[in-house]
Amino acid sequence: MNAPADYAEALQRSSHAPVPGPGPHASIQCIVELFGAARFIAHTREVTLTLPEGATFSLVYASLAEKLPILVGRIINPDRARLMDGFACNVNGLDFVRTPTATVNAGDNILVLSADAGG
Repeated sequence: MNAPADYAEALQRSSHAPVPGPGPHASIQCIVELFGAARFIAHTREVTLTLPEGATFSLVYASLAEKLPILVGRIINPDRARLMDGFACNVNGLDFVRTPTATVNAGDNILVLSADAGG
């Protein structure tokens, strides 16, 4: 690596480094916080996910199921594309997400909680 372009090319070839900027290989990070039954079952308070830019909540649930398979069938639906009935998803403590096709933004703090606890 003798030039900045060589370094940029090496980063693009690395499967461990996200490619910065817009494009098909760009990634975002979000934090999923687990509350109530989800936290109890997973023995985990939060999980950081790296997702492709433009990811939907379906991908959040699938990625969370991959990291914490114990949640499948209990908190995450077996199809891994949505939450089970009785559970809710909130973004940044402001809005409840009811559509799994909604888009996740970089830096979102996603809360998974029992629907009765969310109001």
